[in-house]
Amino acid sequence: MGNSSRKARTILSLRVLLASLCVLLVMLSGTVELVHSHADRADVHSNCALCVTAHATVHLVHAPAPAVATAVFARVEAAQPAAVPRTFRAFSHVTRPPPAAARPA
Repeated sequence: MGNSSRKARTILSLRVLLASLCVLLVMLSGTVELVHSHADRADVHSNCALCVTAHATVHLVHAPAPAVATAVFARVEAAQPAAVPRTFRAFSHVTRPPPAAARPA
């Protein structure tokens, strides 16, 4: 029982460590992008990967059309129950009489 709780704590600590590492990596890359500059102070830096990605945007060709709300209805009909014969058939050669002890005297 102690082995499974130790394993669970190890997995939890690894998850916390991985999450912390991801947060630190995002903060570091944001800081590098923020303080990024060039010595020649030129506006065009087509050979710098940070400058190219900083100015890259998504250009829509046209505005997306709003989704049209349509209601879908389908008629559902209940199936008729199967016809069950309501007749009782008794075959005289198979039916046995009641036991002798149960006969009234």
